[in-house]
Amino acid sequence: MTAELQPPELSHGGMNAEARAAHSLTYWQLVRRRFARNSYAMSGLAGCILVILTAVFAGFIAPYAPQASDRSLLYTPPQWVKFHEPGEGFQRPFVYGFSESMDPNTFEITFEPDPEMKSVIRFFVQGSEWTFLGMTFETHLFGTDSGARVHLLGTDNLGRDVFSRVIWGTRISLLMGFLVMAAALLIGTVVGVTAGFFGGLYDLVIQRVVEFFKAFPDLPLYLALTALLPRRADPIMVFIMFACILVLLRWADLSREIRGKVISMRSLEYVRAAEAVGASNGRILFRHIVPNTSSHLIVWATFQLPEVILLESFLSFLGVGIQQPMISWGVMLNQILDFQSFSAAPWMMSPVGMIILSVLAFNAFGDGLRDAMDPYSNA
Repeated sequence: MTAELQPPELSHGGMNAEARAAHSLTYWQLVRRRFARNSYAMSGLAGCILVILTAVFAGFIAPYAPQASDRSLLYTPPQWVKFHEPGEGFQRPFVYGFSESMDPNTFEITFEPDPEMKSVIRFFVQGSEWTFLGMTFETHLFGTDSGARVHLLGTDNLGRDVFSRVIWGTRISLLMGFLVMAAALLIGTVVGVTAGFFGGLYDLVIQRVVEFFKAFPDLPLYLALTALLPRRADPIMVFIMFACILVLLRWADLSREIRGKVISMRSLEYVRAAEAVGASNGRILFRHIVPNTSSHLIVWATFQLPEVILLESFLSFLGVGIQQPMISWGVMLNQILDFQSFSAAPWMMSPVGMIILSVLAFNAFGDGLRDAMDPYSNA
């Protein structure tokens, strides 16, 4: 073909400018480019960052300590933030307090907004102490100068601010998710890589162990193991033991997936070439095998995290997970197990919103990451 007959988009060996640019990028640069072009994945990443920052700076965002209570404000409904007052136009954000009344016939307590109990919301106010990296602070994102309490999501049966407890609960729920995911990732990777690479009797024994763990139905086994947790033990010890139970039952799937990948990699040319030149098993594993499973491990971790958050919330809701005074979203939902509590204070379902946000954000992030790491993806 002569130069005059070549299509304008083909040059330099038949590649256009975009193809040449993509050809010059490394694998991880291509992944980053594909991921950045996916708006759904970027929105998931933004949601993940928001949830993580909420957990890290919970003491700053939450206006009150998680256990701070006011027995005169039991089951008060959420206070709506207002910017406009009749006859006065727009002004600084404020909330109305509630006047309490009781029906003499049904003894039902009702709350009505009282304009006389107006509280102006201010930002960066002083409040209860909270710590971050060993340093103590007293500044909170918002609050009132008058000393009146503001409850954006109402209060619970002990007069504790639900919004503050939801924010503080983010820290424990995410901590549980990251701990279980990281531990299961480490165990599953080590077991799967070694079983697939060495094979033989070692692989035979490992696969029987994996099949043993996979033989039990998940939910009954979770409930049976968590029922063994001592109820009078220290809450931190219960937290650690609960995390260990979740790890114990979640590494098996990953190990089998990684084992299959490693077995297929053992027959590839670059692995055989490394063996031919006398490379040690450790060098082959850490320089050739493990790096080529990294994309699968990253995607698995992003999908495993929301699953652990959902599982912890469900088991804590049933009362067999994290125990008070530690706060998680599931522990908060445990307070409305009966229909009477739910009908009296439906705002106690607020943790469900954070659970949905977290699960959707991490799932969107993982889905976008999976597409970006697929070398045959059109993204």
